[in-house]
Amino acid sequence: MTHEQHLALDLIVRLANRFGPASRIAKELPGWLEYLTEVECPERPRSRPSSQWWNKIRTIAHDLAPSAGGGEGEIVQRNATLLGEHFGLSPAETSMLTFVAFYKLFDGFEHVVDGALETREVTVPLLLSWFCAVPEPEIRTAMRASGRLTCSGLVQRNSGGRHRRMPFDLSDRLTLALLAEVDSISDLIALMFPRAAAPQAQWQDFEGLSQDADLMRELLSKALAKRQPGVHILLYGPPGTGKGSAAGRC
Repeated sequence: MTHEQHLALDLIVRLANRFGPASRIAKELPGWLEYLTEVECPERPRSRPSSQWWNKIRTIAHDLAPSAGGGEGEIVQRNATLLGEHFGLSPAETSMLTFVAFYKLFDGFEHVVDGALETREVTVPLLLSWFCAVPEPEIRTAMRASGRLTCSGLVQRNSGGRHRRMPFDLSDRLTLALLAEVDSISDLIALMFPRAAAPQAQWQDFEGLSQDADLMRELLSKALAKRQPGVHILLYGPPGTGKGSAAGRC
């Protein structure tokens, strides 16, 4: 069993421990177990669900949860830790980043989270509180738009779409980087922000700049030669007039 399956099962165990046989969680939970594993759960009684049936389901969940191997989940967790240290995130915020990554990357984890939220018996802050092992008020504070996790740019506020139940999303570039086996934070950052392609335009393509182009090159070349900080040039004008291309040539 992979690491990511183990984490989804751990979440199932927490849900099983918190809710009783008559809950909506109890109605859906056997299906989550069967989705993640090959186990066959006892059929839920059609009449009032009994504690005996629910205890059997709980036992199955508990027996499955400790069986964890490696897998991509461990890579994601390690890379999220590297990013958390680099961006100055708290342990809780780093765990939240890991949770969002698992939700986006691994179908089994997403399946359990979405299923639990659909019952309306749990909330995203509560699930994050369990996953991160911190009080729910701390999670709610970290979830704010002004929080470090959002301000770091590592996650974006989610407005809808496939992840409509989860208030956060990750960029595709960050998602791929989190899955990569890297040796250092420098390698991880390089994957997230690859070097831009060399500019194709030539200075003769900017004849309209004439003396302005010569002045830009002179200012920047002298600043580089003298290692002089604080030399900035502002290019302004309507979109499509070549500002980005000219800056690339500089």
